[in-house]
Amino acid sequence: MSVALLGKPCADKIFENVSKGLQGRNAALYTLGFDDPQWKQYVSSLSRNAEKCGVNVNAVFLRPDVSAQTLCNYVKEACAQTDAVGVLVEQPLPVVYREAYSFIDISLDVDCLNPLSIAALYGNKSGFRPATPSAVVRLLDFYGVELEGKHVVIIGRGGVGKPLALMMLNRNATVTVCHSKTVNLAEVCRSADVLVSACGVPSLVTNEFVTEKTVVVDVGLNFDKGKTCGDVSSDCTKCSAISPVPGGVGPVTRAILFENMLKAFQAK
Repeated sequence: MSVALLGKPCADKIFENVSKGLQGRNAALYTLGFDDPQWKQYVSSLSRNAEKCGVNVNAVFLRPDVSAQTLCNYVKEACAQTDAVGVLVEQPLPVVYREAYSFIDISLDVDCLNPLSIAALYGNKSGFRPATPSAVVRLLDFYGVELEGKHVVIIGRGGVGKPLALMMLNRNATVTVCHSKTVNLAEVCRSADVLVSACGVPSLVTNEFVTEKTVVVDVGLNFDKGKTCGDVSSDCTKCSAISPVPGGVGPVTRAILFENMLKAFQAK
């Protein structure tokens, strides 16, 4: 039976350290996004974590007809606040609004959205790293999964897959990135020591994709028939270990965001 890579024990350890550093401080997270149910749900979950860490959350929900310039102005105003320890903008944004990411001060860019922050990642230079890819690596570390010399297969070449591939390379893993045009996807995945799915396709990964030795990390967050599910099918049980959805990467992602806020506060 597969070992469950639960995110809560890992996240709790991170939050314990963050809370010690931010409790009683004048610290605030500024979030900007549209009045979208999924984004509002995410901000709500961040607010619950923030309360435990002593961080205020100032959320702005924009009308769907707002101009790109208005969003950019909101971002600049948020970055100018003296209590800001993080500025988070909804992602992915429609193309017309994406210039707003460039206005996030890199010292407050706790989810690595500014192109300059992404450049630092590509150059393996100091700076914040995107929360979800960081959470994947931290979760594997927490459960003692070795990455150096291992074959990591990532399904998805978007906002999670690309930076995660770089982070895995920096840990001396051998990395294969798969996508919708990959031929014989299941066969490629079976060669993995660690398989990460971040493609947003419900129940794509089945027992056909894994072996008894595969460690699976499910980064998918999908809504199928009114229920939250990942990219990995519920009957994928042959692998050695797997992170569930919900309850796997998600809690660690939020913890990493707050850890980055602590770093931003300390840098001030």
